Amino acid sequence: MRSPDSYWLDTGPTWTGSSGALPRRTGVCVLGAGVMGSTLAYWLATAGLRPLVLERNSAPAMGSSGRNAGRLIQGGNAQHALAIEKFGHAEALAIYRATLTNRDLVREVAAREGLEATRFPTAKLDLAVTEDEALELKRTAEALTADGIEAEWLDLPAAREAFGTGLPDTVLGGLYRPDQDAVHSVAYVRGMAAAAARHGADFACGVTVTSVEAAPGGGWLVTTDAGRVLAEQVVVALNAWTPRLLPELAPVITPVRGQLVQTAPVPFRIPQWGLDRGLLYGGQAPDGSLLIGGLRNTVPGRDEGIDLPQDDNTPAFSPDLAQRLADALPSLLPEATGVPVARAWSGVMAFTPDRCPLVGAWPGAAGLWVMAAFNGHGMPYSQVMPEQLAERIRGGRGDGIPSAFDPARFL
Repeated sequence: MRSPDSYWLDTGPTWTGSSGALPRRTGVCVLGAGVMGSTLAYWLATAGLRPLVLERNSAPAMGSSGRNAGRLIQGGNAQHALAIEKFGHAEALAIYRATLTNRDLVREVAAREGLEATRFPTAKLDLAVTEDEALELKRTAEALTADGIEAEWLDLPAAREAFGTGLPDTVLGGLYRPDQDAVHSVAYVRGMAAAAARHGADFACGVTVTSVEAAPGGGWLVTTDAGRVLAEQVVVALNAWTPRLLPELAPVITPVRGQLVQTAPVPFRIPQWGLDRGLLYGGQAPDGSLLIGGLRNTVPGRDEGIDLPQDDNTPAFSPDLAQRLADALPSLLPEATGVPVARAWSGVMAFTPDRCPLVGAWPGAAGLWVMAAFNGHGMPYSQVMPEQLAERIRGGRGDGIPSAFDPARFL
């Protein structure tokens, strides 16, 4: 096993779309070329703007967006029945519907921009091995069905059939949701960035932003190691690194290390799956290899509140935890017994106290926006949140952003 190169970074396309010298002025400056920043640039550019995207790495998707599991699954961080209890029915449904809109936008944009090869269809099966989790999943199936969303609780025989391979007798059943998607993370994000550039966005990679300050005459002064840029509007889309520019968010955003293990390709196909309320999860890459991640609950502090590396995109992975992930796979998938592990890697997530992201205007600072802290759940919002934030930046309502995501709730 090796790290830090993910499968996506090793097999993704090279990036050739960076511009030259920084302009002195720009209308909208987007900080960060991960999936959120690159996709925001796309929606701004297709609306006729010419955003400038600044990225400290040499290419888009070299941070968390290139190290995840590529899952565009539906629903928020909490299962729908629990979200209804937490946020109320209307807000919980708004959160869930945002991910359905996201799925449709991914398919629409992929078809329009020639990115179909980066996306592949799948399903989602949340498995239960305890009675209390089974009850939560059954309640969620009922709540989703009542809201007109396709979902079904499957007992063990039906779950085995949906899974496509054997499941142990310890599994009680699962919540099955069809019509999901997954993507090749790096190919998808760099494809979005390239599409944004075709429509007029400028990408300046290898540029580190050191501060964002209100300019005396209006707008925002973005200071970088390559010069200064005066922007009418600025969007901070740096996920766990956001507090480096917006220190007020340091008490709100907790950096969390996540780890993934990848096997050699297998001859069978499985859907995306989750276990133990998402603390163990997995899926399958386009080449047939299996992915398994999680088990943060087995390490001290659950890998929360880690120290972010100064000049790197991820902390070193734990060989011990990687081995535990590799050992967990055949216990859930008997047919994976003996399948060799090819690699392991780590990435950084950003958690908030209420497990909802920060998407919207910075309170009391006209023209400053934030889009960060997706709680390990960014890909399910990777089109809809940028598309709706782009609408707000252009003066529209952007009603598709749930009110639970408003940064003002913490500020």
